[in-house]
Amino acid sequence: MQIHNLTSQSTEYTSNVYHITGEYLQLSDQSTLIDVGRDIRVIGELRTIRTGIGKKPVDQIFLTHSHFDHAGLLKEILERYPVPVYAHPQSRIPGIHPLQDQQIVHIGDNECEVIWGGTHSEDSVCYFCQEKGILFSGDVPMRIYTNDGIYDPAFLLTFERISSYEVKEIYPGHGDPIVDGVRHMLDESYRNLKGSKFF
Repeated sequence: MQIHNLTSQSTEYTSNVYHITGEYLQLSDQSTLIDVGRDIRVIGELRTIRTGIGKKPVDQIFLTHSHFDHAGLLKEILERYPVPVYAHPQSRIPGIHPLQDQQIVHIGDNECEVIWGGTHSEDSVCYFCQEKGILFSGDVPMRIYTNDGIYDPAFLLTFERISSYEVKEIYPGHGDPIVDGVRHMLDESYRNLKGSKFF
């Protein structure tokens, strides 16, 4: 699995846009965008990215949720690359293919599990690629510093599930990937979450 953040140099307010290919750029790989952001320069980045001989830059799009900073460029992307778009069934984006919790999807050259987020928005989704231990978390919080928050009980179940997995790297919707101390961070966040209030 190769992961490139197409908005790493963006000067606009936008989410991270992850372009994912297989390790060896094989025909069977699914070149995937996780979120599309709102920076028009993403389209230029897609024109130059390597996906292998005979492969389109994008085969499919998976959204973490429908907020504008994550999905604002979708129309422009689809005009150039008319590919299927997958999202939570409660997504506000028309024409999506609805995902089910615990569904297995093919991203790059890996099988990844769909995890409904349970917080941030009604249509939040994370994607966990077990073989590599990689979690794409969108805007679902993974760092929970204190126990004085108020959360939806569904988020506790989501976090319990994520914490039970061998997560090695986290690619969030904003900011840099979390690659060091992931296990410790998740354990500490889970303790703080359990001590929080729920509505």
